[in-house]
Amino acid sequence: MQLSSFPPPGGAPRTASTLGHWAFLTRRALDAGRAGRLEIALAGHVQALWLAEALVGSAAGLAREPDDRLAALVVSHHNLADLYRLRGPASQALLHLCEPHRLLLALAGRDDQPPAVRVAARRHLRETHSALLQWQRRHGAEATVEALLRAPAPLHGPQAAHDLH
Repeated sequence: MQLSSFPPPGGAPRTASTLGHWAFLTRRALDAGRAGRLEIALAGHVQALWLAEALVGSAAGLAREPDDRLAALVVSHHNLADLYRLRGPASQALLHLCEPHRLLLALAGRDDQPPAVRVAARRHLRETHSALLQWQRRHGAEATVEALLRAPAPLHGPQAAHDLH
């Protein structure tokens, strides 16, 4: 499978660094998945994840739009996890549930991140935590998942404990 086989149609956003383009790629991939075109869906979700990683990797952009950029990253990973649950392998699905949780834990605990980024990371940890719990309910205990679920969410400031609930 070639990822370049997922070209944008005419009229699609041309800039590959925007949340709008990420949303476009994600919608196309979801549409392909609903149509049963799983290889095309996989290619689209991988492209969306790459873009989400770039959006989060831009320190200035992440500081400006922490909620939206972190949401794009979590959604991209979770979309891939859903697709791998359908087509296998299950280990890839689990990887895409664990990775965003690890990344959010790391971001939430980094003192060099702006407070808004740390708060957004803690907020999105609720979603990844829930996804890991659902995995365990469906598939049983998994050492990697257990370790991630036990990892404490870093707390910064008086609002931090409230943000996690």
